[in-house]
Amino acid sequence: MALLLYDLAGAEADRRFSPYCWRIRLALAHKNLPVETIPWRFTDKDAIAKSGQPRVPVLVDGERWIADSWTIANYL
Repeated sequence: MALLLYDLAGAEADRRFSPYCWRIRLALAHKNLPVETIPWRFTDKDAIAKSGQPRVPVLVDGERWIADSWTIANYL
């Protein structure tokens, strides 16, 4: 099963502009890990509520929700 990454998006889903999310995308690419990115907007707080905080990036690995780019990088 691929990892899921909630990634900050602009008005258009393909416009991703968070350097914290970029950090995780680069770490995932470096480790050659399969990931599905999910565009997230500030109004979608319910989508990441399980992470325990209202910001992205959030990585979902099975039942585990990991928030904060530094914590995610250490996890990977």
